[in-house]
Amino acid sequence: MLLLITGSIDATSNLLIRSLGTEQVFRFNFDLYKDYELVFSPDYWSIKNPAGHCIDSNSVTKVFWWKAFNYHLVDEDEFITEEVKYIFREIYHWGRLRKITKGNPHDFHNHLGKLNILDIGKKYFQTPLTLATFRPAGVEKLKDKKIVAKSFSSGLTTTNKALMTTEVHHEKLHPNFPWYLQERINSKSDITTFICGNDYFTFERNRDNLKGLDWRMEQSFDKYVKEWYPFKLSAHQNNLISQFCNEIKVDWGRIDFMLSESNELIFLEFNANGQWVFLDFKNEYGLLDSVTQYLTN
Repeated sequence: MLLLITGSIDATSNLLIRSLGTEQVFRFNFDLYKDYELVFSPDYWSIKNPAGHCIDSNSVTKVFWWKAFNYHLVDEDEFITEEVKYIFREIYHWGRLRKITKGNPHDFHNHLGKLNILDIGKKYFQTPLTLATFRPAGVEKLKDKKIVAKSFSSGLTTTNKALMTTEVHHEKLHPNFPWYLQERINSKSDITTFICGNDYFTFERNRDNLKGLDWRMEQSFDKYVKEWYPFKLSAHQNNLISQFCNEIKVDWGRIDFMLSESNELIFLEFNANGQWVFLDFKNEYGLLDSVTQYLTN
């Protein structure tokens, strides 16, 4: 049985459970931890949900973490929140030690990071000039380029706002802000490759109709609105992606590229737990089939 560690309001988890069948998946929702009965000792663990559905260390076959800590324990003491998080991490790493986890851990980027991944990516693809800076030192290296500011963490401000890819000016960079800067790429399309085991699904979104720089700001979550279309990679490009994945030791995630005006792939970043359903809402291209196979193989 697959142990799906997630949160209670997650459409991707709902989709996976419908595809796999409720008898094949046990959903463990971080934000509803009080609803579960849990026994966890060094040699055995078991979890039971309110419906009486159970999973334990003998019946589990795979463990998959899907954005569990994106959810919050409302009105809970911070100490209790950290204690519950610790238990969830323990269960996940129990599976990792037994080599039954699928996908990537929730803290993948804490151990590798975007700049280190970019350094690896430039072995295989073109990459934009990039700088992380305080006060903001070294920005003169980008002075001849148009630049954009991005977010490392994708975290929210105290007013629940996010920093999307935004064009900024060298002379207006506030010295007390931690800047993550890249040269602005002139691109006709965004390209993204979803990695699922040995399957690579690559899609393109034309930028002609975008009002801003970041397609996420204008993304439609309507399954009847098609924004991404299959993009054919060359055999050489597929091989480069495979080499990159082998080097960072992943078989799951999403790589974001831009397509240059000369039709070259420009590597932007690797998202270890990036969303994928929006690329193929109706499973026209087999993404859901591939994911269910990956999680149960």
